[in-house]
Amino acid sequence: MTYQEKCEKARRMRSRETYGLVTPEELAQYPARQEEFTLPTQAGPVHIYRLSPETLPADCPMIVHFHGGGFIKGRLNKDRLFCSRMAVTFQCLVWDVDYSLAPENVFPQAVQESYHVVQYVFEHAATLGVDRNRIVLVGHSAGGNLAATVCMRAGETGAFKPAALAVSFSPMDLHTDPAEKPRIEEDMPTEVARTYNAFYVDPETARDPYASPLFARTEQLAHFPETLVMTCGRDGLCFEAEEFALKLARSGVNVTLRRFVNSLHGFTLNRNGEWQEGLDLLQRFLADHLGKSMARDTV
Repeated sequence: MTYQEKCEKARRMRSRETYGLVTPEELAQYPARQEEFTLPTQAGPVHIYRLSPETLPADCPMIVHFHGGGFIKGRLNKDRLFCSRMAVTFQCLVWDVDYSLAPENVFPQAVQESYHVVQYVFEHAATLGVDRNRIVLVGHSAGGNLAATVCMRAGETGAFKPAALAVSFSPMDLHTDPAEKPRIEEDMPTEVARTYNAFYVDPETARDPYASPLFARTEQLAHFPETLVMTCGRDGLCFEAEEFALKLARSGVNVTLRRFVNSLHGFTLNRNGEWQEGLDLLQRFLADHLGKSMARDTV
């Protein structure tokens, strides 16, 4: 498949997103102000969505969010709903990172952008009005993979350490052929899973821990912050994400792992299955690390 054919196929895949569509009424429940801007970084310009409550407290906590989409699809309204919920619930600043997509921008571009965005946040926390000790990373699906790579790189550079990391239903092994992984009845077809992986990373580099965090060495994981890993019992990605959580624990990281047995991939964002229970767990975990009780019951 040529580069042009890959890009055209990716455009078709992006146009077919139908899960978790958001109504205006749902967004109105969480009246967060949204602004867009482009952040210049060492990896190039990165598009950011900034969400905040109507009145942002001084020295507030902050969530840096990385959306899913298999590294191919961009930020959607369900991501906006989630980030608005977090901004209002915790009275915090949220940056939703709209990183560069594959196949137009392949590995490691999104990895580098993600790290440099978070590095910027830590270096400019005072200017942003943010408490540097209460910055957490949250990633869904492919975004969880990217959030994990930020923590991996931060552990190696020593430049900063997030207060916590939360990843949900994330691919952590892009090296193993999807046909060789444990399969769940509701999984996407094997060829589709292969397409997602192949558009993002070459087979020669797919085992790189920054593409597949499951292959990280102990010393690359040892400096992770406390981590929450949520998986779905009706999602084939649950096995590699759970093995990654166990590898973190064996590296000395404090990890909470929870499989939502009856839920599909993307359940908290798509608002189906055990989504309310999943959001409750996530919000309680974040509340512990943002240093405050939840401002309102959002579940």
